[in-house]
Amino acid sequence: MSRALILALTVLSWIATAPNTANAAPGVQIGGSVDSQNGASGRSSARGGKGKLPFRVIGGNAVSALLPVQVGFVSYMPRVRIGFQYDRQLYKSHWVHAGIAVLLDRGNWETFRLDDCGFGNNPSSPNCDAATVAGFDLWAGYTYKFYLKEHPYLVPHVRGSLGGGFWKYPQIGKSRIQQRDWSWTMNLRAGGGLRFFFLDYLGIGLDLNLAIGFVRHKDQELNQLAVKSGNFLLGMEILPLIVEYRF
Repeated sequence: MSRALILALTVLSWIATAPNTANAAPGVQIGGSVDSQNGASGRSSARGGKGKLPFRVIGGNAVSALLPVQVGFVSYMPRVRIGFQYDRQLYKSHWVHAGIAVLLDRGNWETFRLDDCGFGNNPSSPNCDAATVAGFDLWAGYTYKFYLKEHPYLVPHVRGSLGGGFWKYPQIGKSRIQQRDWSWTMNLRAGGGLRFFFLDYLGIGLDLNLAIGFVRHKDQELNQLAVKSGNFLLGMEILPLIVEYRF
């Protein structure tokens, strides 16, 4: 009996003097299911106080707004890119992603890297004026998101994607104003970026992705038959205005 009493008092004394779990390192469960890489797989109830950065970042799912531009080094790409991406955590630092973007631009045959507008070869013709390009872009792939133990609110990552897009060149009503009608592309994209989370579920960041592939065009000059052609594509997505929401 006395031994049992001594054992019980010893356990109670240990519990009373044990460290507070609120000081646990990232990856230890505190009010939620926590992942040792990039924080919780669900929403954590322990967040940094006012003016403090979060000591873990929520995992599981993320949606991002990706803005604003891309450039074509070899072959033309519409320059304005407004995209949305969904990320899903598979295991720890391993994620998959998929996204869609609207492509926009304004230009003329010189912007599109053509020799002339193809409508009388007269650059001063109203048919050769600048107008709006519009299209879309789709992509999907894999992301590896690093976990920085000393700075868990900073999440660098590298990613690879397979993407494709389509865009239509300027028309006024039903009349084209240069020889190029439309283009579509398939490409591989490799790059990376960084997220800074000022809350455990909300962050901002930037991405740089290199796109390598091919692009196909449909051209039809004035009073001529349509001709299809292809080119090598090399471009870059420059996305310094990213907002990411984790849930």
